[in-house]
Amino acid sequence: MHIYAYNNKLMNNKAKLKKATSNLSPALMEKVFERVAQYFDVLSEPARLRIMYAVCSGEKSVSEVIQLCGSSQANVSRHLAMLHKAGILLRRKEGTTVFYSIADNATVEMCQTVCAKIAESLH
Repeated sequence: MHIYAYNNKLMNNKAKLKKATSNLSPALMEKVFERVAQYFDVLSEPARLRIMYAVCSGEKSVSEVIQLCGSSQANVSRHLAMLHKAGILLRRKEGTTVFYSIADNATVEMCQTVCAKIAESLH
């Protein structure tokens, strides 16, 4: 059943991609490729992956993210801002406390899949 669900999801993703790109000119496809590269560039930093790992279990305050990641406040804040700007994280302010949560579950799923693959290869 698990393999069936995975194959079904892959087929749905392929259909979604074909629908989204079918009418794009080569120039617009080039823009798509540039933005995808920028998106992966945001995800290429281990500190940002640590932050996503911390936040994917639920909304966290900046203080909680700092504690979970073991980095400085300035470093975590800089990476949170980049993830927010890229549309990967949502930001919510309550009084003086800022909370972050996942905005894009597709990115989390992709990162979890890649992390699982890499982790399996370490055994």
